[in-house]
Amino acid sequence: MKKIILLFFFLGNIWALNLNDIPNTMQNNIDKSLNFLKTQKDKNLVANEIFKLFDDIIDYKLMAKLSLSKNYDKLNKQEQEEFSKAFEQSLKKSFTDKLSLYKDQILKVKNGELKNEKRYFLITSIIDNGEEKNIIFKFYNNNNNWLIYDVDVLGVSIIQTYRSQFGDILSSEGFQALLQKLKNITIK
Repeated sequence: MKKIILLFFFLGNIWALNLNDIPNTMQNNIDKSLNFLKTQKDKNLVANEIFKLFDDIIDYKLMAKLSLSKNYDKLNKQEQEEFSKAFEQSLKKSFTDKLSLYKDQILKVKNGELKNEKRYFLITSIIDNGEEKNIIFKFYNNNNNWLIYDVDVLGVSIIQTYRSQFGDILSSEGFQALLQKLKNITIK
């Protein structure tokens, strides 16, 4: 039994994303993603390939928790699990829907900034019609496995945007309505 536990521990460390590996890993994944977009016509297939590259780097559960802020802790465990799952599916559906907007833009890693021992911002740029726009991937240190917890697109935090939208729905319609909307439609 100890050998099995050690094997899992060892394998866990192999797949962990170390701080120094973030820029190269992200650029490699971005390059592969752009290649899928250029060579494949089926957007659902492309999206699934991109999710395979990034699912181990993105902490969807933390993103779901942050998007509800203090309201997340008011939910029971079952509601938290249900919300996290619906949030991830909605986020992925929204991403898949937006793949049709891709028109040969270039996305490059520019640099990274260690904000403190637990936060790292990876700054990337997208060249669109000759204009450079920044996208910032925000990472946190999860036991030496750095994971994305938010993305700023053109200075707008995805989590803050969702938090605002979810807060409005929660206050006017309640949690079940928010959950149903996440399951049925894409939050824009």
